[in-house]
Amino acid sequence: MNNSEQKLKFGVLPITIVAIILIFIGGVVIGKLNGQPAPPRPGTEHNDNGREHAAVTEYGGEEPPTSGAHANALAWGAYEAEVPDDQSLHNLEHGGIYVSYQPDLPKDQIEKLTQLLFEPFSNKNFQPPKIVLAPRSANKSPIILSSWLRSEALTEFDQQKIENYVVRNLGKSPEPLAI
Repeated sequence: MNNSEQKLKFGVLPITIVAIILIFIGGVVIGKLNGQPAPPRPGTEHNDNGREHAAVTEYGGEEPPTSGAHANALAWGAYEAEVPDDQSLHNLEHGGIYVSYQPDLPKDQIEKLTQLLFEPFSNKNFQPPKIVLAPRSANKSPIILSSWLRSEALTEFDQQKIENYVVRNLGKSPEPLAI
């Protein structure tokens, strides 16, 4: 093989490899663009009412707020007493889920919520971080799952719906990495 044939052979090989790689990457990108979109996250979407920090903000209503002015965050965990909406709202801004329930929810359902959402977890494959669980007398539904800009009302404990809501909405917020 003469010198010009060697140059041609070794010049064509890298160009061919690069072309194959570009075609592969292009195919992957086009496949992603033409693929089916992710299904909508569970829960009802709510308007964005901002995320200003305030000393105290009074809320009310049949559902916990999912955005708006808020005070300092709560410690993650289960509470036996009601917690202020403006504090639970800060937890939502940090990517958490607030599970509130009517105070007269049957005790066995409160126990199921606690066992599902906190250690020792009743489902070893579902161990969510960043959960606040507390009674809320203003709730229109027995159980309300709240995250940033979303909520889902439940008439009773439904493990599958709760797990799906938490998995799909956890961390979907302006400050998901905040503690």
